[in-house]
Amino acid sequence: MILSGTAISSGLGMGPAIRVGDILHQAESRELIAVEGFDSEWKRIEVAFANTRQELAESVRRLEEQVGPRVADIFRAHEMMLDNFLSSGEIRTEMKEARLDPGTAVRRVFRRWIDNFRSLKDISMRQRADDIADLGRRLLRHLEPRDSDRLTDLPAGCVLIFKRLLPSDVVALPNHDIAAIVVESLGQASHAALLVREKNIPTVAGFAGVHERVREGEEVLVDGYIGEIVIAPDPATRTEFEARLDQYQSTQMRCRGACREPAHTLDGTLVKVEANLGANDNIELALENGADGVGLFRIEQLYLTQELPPTEDELLTALDRIAGRLDGKPLTVRLLDVGGDKPMPFLHLPPEANPGLGMRGARILLEHPGLMRPQLAALARLSERYPVRILVPMVTLEEDVRTIREVFETMCAACGVKTPPPFGAMIETPAAALGVPAIAKHVDFLCVGTNDLTQYTFAAGRDDPAVNRYFQDTHHALMRLLEIIVADAGDLPVTLCGELAGREAMTPQLLGIGFRALSVSPPTIPALKARVRSLRVGA
Repeated sequence: MILSGTAISSGLGMGPAIRVGDILHQAESRELIAVEGFDSEWKRIEVAFANTRQELAESVRRLEEQVGPRVADIFRAHEMMLDNFLSSGEIRTEMKEARLDPGTAVRRVFRRWIDNFRSLKDISMRQRADDIADLGRRLLRHLEPRDSDRLTDLPAGCVLIFKRLLPSDVVALPNHDIAAIVVESLGQASHAALLVREKNIPTVAGFAGVHERVREGEEVLVDGYIGEIVIAPDPATRTEFEARLDQYQSTQMRCRGACREPAHTLDGTLVKVEANLGANDNIELALENGADGVGLFRIEQLYLTQELPPTEDELLTALDRIAGRLDGKPLTVRLLDVGGDKPMPFLHLPPEANPGLGMRGARILLEHPGLMRPQLAALARLSERYPVRILVPMVTLEEDVRTIREVFETMCAACGVKTPPPFGAMIETPAAALGVPAIAKHVDFLCVGTNDLTQYTFAAGRDDPAVNRYFQDTHHALMRLLEIIVADAGDLPVTLCGELAGREAMTPQLLGIGFRALSVSPPTIPALKARVRSLRVGA
């Protein structure tokens, strides 16, 4: 069966299908527990509840310290809900009367309560269904630690089938083991899409119902160039695809020949080509492809898979490990940028009518200074050993940058750092693009994020496939904004990142505008450097 969709991340992959779903909605076990085994199975339930209660208590402690009492109160409420579920006797009744195993009994009870709350008319009460679902997942993870929604123990060479793909899913993936990804629906400029490109995982989307149509273990061929998949291919189709896959892998190896050399234009202008990184295991990929440094490291990857925010020392340890592998090349770290399509398991942001226009980036950092300070302190300390730069995400107003800069300088002084590392701002909104002269007074460099800048310029959600045709990052309106940014920046260094930076067809125009530093996904670096070497500035 051949299905056509949308190409998200180029490349070819083939392997057995693994369907990734929600642990709460996994198929129920058909095995009944023996009457004499009830006590031991119930003991498992009690242990899981105790472990979940302990986990919630630790969440309350850490979140009160780093984020604030309001967020911590949510987990206090979860503790009370947990006790109510145990004392109600519903799970025990399901197990005893229907002889269900613990996991199946928990799923039935929690799904019943989720459905009940979602059917209520009151919006605030309906929203509690998400809290119940979160609690159920926590409990099941203690009952069934090897569940599929944690993306652990994946067999090498598999093709993952998702209903929905989140950035946290991509961060958790061991990219060297994944042949390809198929998603029912995914925006081409969503954060999850950017991360799979950076991990060089062939990915396609736009296949309604594919999660149910593909059987577990069934062979799937994925063409990330044209957005096509073949389910259960015949021998001739498989043989032809294998030949294409061999050629694809050989071409990738050849492209890496001269990529480690600097990229100079024909008239001698140096253009730095750095890497966007979203995960630890991308570093070798970036170096192999000749990255001149890391132009954008998304620190969210240290948060997305965690139940609690890391401490200052935990951040320092993780970042030290990353910087140490770069052989002295510069590392630009963007402060935590959450909200929109990047939910944090510990933050529990209130539902917003327009998440992309609500609490994101710098706004959340200012709202939760206890979340911001450990990042700034860890980066200040790291800068004493490695060439580090710091980026403030999603800037809109001058006062936001000024306030965060003041906190940053205070943290540097508290850490005894006499020479603070360069401090910069992400230009990702039209307001910031037109406000560069004011923002520039408080920073040492700028980085233009074209994905969000395009989203906000054209009012087209980057994670919404329905408006993909309005997401035009090569449109003359966006080019005009880029010209204004570079002109107003003057002598301030400006890096261009986002999908636009890696488009070879646009390289002449981008260099003509004045960009001399591009930050792109690692696999695109060799070809982009070759393109730079073929041009004259302004040509």
